[in-house]
Amino acid sequence: MKFKKVFILGVGGSGMSSIAKYLKQKGFDVTGYDQRKSYITNLLNQDGIKVIFDEKMIPFDNECLYIYSSAINLKSDKFSRFDNRDNVISRPKYLERLSQDNKIIGITGTHGKTSTTALLAHIFHFNNINVSYLYGGVTSFNGIGGHYGSDTLPIILETDEAFNTFKNIKISDLLVLNIDSDHLDFFGDFENYKSAFYNVMHNVIDNLVLNNDDKNLKGFKSQKKTATYGKTKNADFYIKTKDSFIHNKTKYNFETKLIGDHFKSNIIGAVILAYQNGVKIEDSLKAVKSFPGVKRRTELIGIADSIYVYDDYGHHPTEMNATIKAMKNIAKNKLYVIFQPHRYTRTKEYFNEFKKSLQSSDFSIVLDIYPAGESPIPGITSKNFEGKNVKYLESIRFVPEYLAQKVKPGDVILTLGAGDITLLGPKILRYLDENK
Repeated sequence: MKFKKVFILGVGGSGMSSIAKYLKQKGFDVTGYDQRKSYITNLLNQDGIKVIFDEKMIPFDNECLYIYSSAINLKSDKFSRFDNRDNVISRPKYLERLSQDNKIIGITGTHGKTSTTALLAHIFHFNNINVSYLYGGVTSFNGIGGHYGSDTLPIILETDEAFNTFKNIKISDLLVLNIDSDHLDFFGDFENYKSAFYNVMHNVIDNLVLNNDDKNLKGFKSQKKTATYGKTKNADFYIKTKDSFIHNKTKYNFETKLIGDHFKSNIIGAVILAYQNGVKIEDSLKAVKSFPGVKRRTELIGIADSIYVYDDYGHHPTEMNATIKAMKNIAKNKLYVIFQPHRYTRTKEYFNEFKKSLQSSDFSIVLDIYPAGESPIPGITSKNFEGKNVKYLESIRFVPEYLAQKVKPGDVILTLGAGDITLLGPKILRYLDENK
């Protein structure tokens, strides 16, 4: 990269903030823009990255590289001065260029990418292998998921399918966790979405690792070296129980702080990738035991009056089902779910599936849809979710008092969604502490 300065447009986004941190550690002068202050922009400031919140104050400099997120529309009046400039590139284009000069170990799938990428990065670093990594999440041990390591080692990359970001990335080794219906507003239908994954899988240079339990991956034929894992005995890594697997007739037991069978399956995939890149299975499992997880992935926020409050990023029915099931398994009494739908298009597409998921908890509260930049769709509203054991509340601020009248010691409260609902958990805990 010939530039010494980089400006990130949309730096508060999960994928963009990790790039900003990676480039800062690599020695670039990094600045960014985002619409509003957030937890992420505060972390960026702590990492020495200045963030501008007024688009009119963004400088244009021919000697600076600009990288913009999918949330930034260069055709709009606000950003039109950046359109059709040689030094302005998209996030997918930046990742494509990055992959031309580095070995990429990728993790993809509809669900579980972030946690599994963070886990794989942790496995390497736990074993004193200073790989670089980029993933769209935050951990307690390293903050924002970006790190610049040794130039001679691979980059561990959360390989994102949204907007077909992963299409042109040159990937050496790839773990595919699952393929489920999502992002159909971009891909048009599930067949196109599935084909996007298959195209990337066919283009892998060296090793392919597949979840043999996923119906859209099972039986996938590739000329690459393919390792499989799953609950069927013909898998290369046979998951015998929730906490053990067998490889080459050797049984391995593992311990993890992560909650849910879906996480435990993903762990095996990460262990395989590490094994293919020189980390002994036993050494990987030591790292797994110490991995605390990624923030907003079934994260325990706190406890008040023996009532447990968790927060999770899940905003797709499959993710919701897995998380709610895991939470019901640990709840001593009732499970209360507070769900904030994410995007009008996704709510419309999966309304029936969302409603079924919500009804599987003991009681659910649904908040207004978080638009994520989308315009409202007539007739698509959170009020439609109301029914047996599902209550609509129009504002987050009504939730703590409403819940306090219902919950009892031993209950679990789960806030669920990809929007600003993550701010709710601490407010619930504070209200319970003050009023119970």
